[in-house]
Amino acid sequence: MKRTLVKLTVLMMLAAFALPGCEARRAVEKQGRIDDYMARANQYREDGLEDSAFAMFGQALLENPRVVGAHIGIGDIYKDRGDYDKASVRFELAAAIEPTNYDAHYNLGVCKQVLGDLPYAIKAYRRAINLVPDSADANRDLASAYLQEGKPGLALSYAKRATELDNDSFGAWANLGFIYSRTERFSDAIDAFRSASELAGSDDDIQPVLVGLADAHIRLGNYTRATNTLNTIIATNPTSTAHERLGVCLFKQRMYEDALREFKKAVELDGNDTAALNGLGVAYMTLYIEGGRDNTYQRDQAIKAWSKSLDLKPGQRSIIALVSRYSDI
Repeated sequence: MKRTLVKLTVLMMLAAFALPGCEARRAVEKQGRIDDYMARANQYREDGLEDSAFAMFGQALLENPRVVGAHIGIGDIYKDRGDYDKASVRFELAAAIEPTNYDAHYNLGVCKQVLGDLPYAIKAYRRAINLVPDSADANRDLASAYLQEGKPGLALSYAKRATELDNDSFGAWANLGFIYSRTERFSDAIDAFRSASELAGSDDDIQPVLVGLADAHIRLGNYTRATNTLNTIIATNPTSTAHERLGVCLFKQRMYEDALREFKKAVELDGNDTAALNGLGVAYMTLYIEGGRDNTYQRDQAIKAWSKSLDLKPGQRSIIALVSRYSDI
């Protein structure tokens, strides 16, 4: 009996010592499977096989739902597909699991900015910058989020920092140009837009930059330079905005008939362009008044253009005031 008890005790002690070893071995095996799934997922992504990558990231999460890299990988796939809501969920999970993960916070900021949740995007970008202060991307995108939120003053330091961190970034220089314009530093805006234009990779990139450059010249009274820039755009890819800005440039030089022509072209290209409609109204009304108020057609066309603009964008106080003032003259 005693021998049996002794043998049982020894076996129990051996089992107790063996258990941690078994658990450790299983943990190592589990981690090995996770590493294999992650390696295969990342390779699939490099090969452009997103569905296969998605499946492998999912397998890694079945092994351990706290694998941050898998959440980020799935979030990246959703983001590439344009599903920013689902991507946000994944990046948010990754950030909650690992609050010091830069990629999670930065990508969460990108998604929230695209979705229009600017306060959330700004918080995410700021967290990313706290983790990696020298991130050109996070500084650039934080600046653009502040600009979208109507806070160009807060955007400026981050936009400048982005160009310092990546002097060859088209986006950083373009961003800085628009922010300088919004803070009425038009000479600085011109320099930034010129730097951006030298780095632009396509016509789609350079179009808004050239319009911004022309607008800055208009604000400084450099009408010839503005006209040349806008005519360059119109010659290659005419847009409503380019014609509208050219109309403004001509109007400021008191070339009202020419301005009217450009505003009409802008509206023909985009009948919902409120800036072009407002310009059309101003040009018609100016010609009506300058012509001695004889041509009531011009007055009626002005009111019609302004009224459509207000239908599209209510609450424009200056246009409401113009309609009220000139409707009965």
